[in-house]
Amino acid sequence: MASDTPVEVTESGKASTSYVVARLERAIRHAIAERVRPYGLTVLQFTTLSVLSRGGQLSNAQLARRAYMRPQSMSEVIEALEANGLIRRAAHPNHRRVLTATLTDKGQEVLAACEKSVRQFEDEMMRDFDPEERERFMEQLKTCVRALNAGFPARGEAMA
Repeated sequence: MASDTPVEVTESGKASTSYVVARLERAIRHAIAERVRPYGLTVLQFTTLSVLSRGGQLSNAQLARRAYMRPQSMSEVIEALEANGLIRRAAHPNHRRVLTATLTDKGQEVLAACEKSVRQFEDEMMRDFDPEERERFMEQLKTCVRALNAGFPARGEAMA
């Protein structure tokens, strides 16, 4: 994935951390898009299915927050997923005007296939890491995310 965009460098002449992370994020999003497209999904739809698989019954607002999306964008994603039979929505038992979404059997099957493909991509991306390096890299990334208050509980705490 070549680019004509010049590399942002620090005073030392090296690429800045934020530039490298941004390039990695773009490459990962592109690779995921290629892997979920055969299943009729976009990256945002795949993300939403992933969030639902870990969160149970969630409202549109909860999904939007957990997937880092605007509620309006999430509404479009939810409508497409429901139209394709990947999720179902029902009234919340305590808040009749709130609809919660859950995965259908078809949604679980599609998600499992997409996750397998994405795992294969991640294995390819990190093929030069030994298992200890992979674990250390993941912990370092989580530490950065935590430092920015962008998610992940403190070490030892469970994910919400």
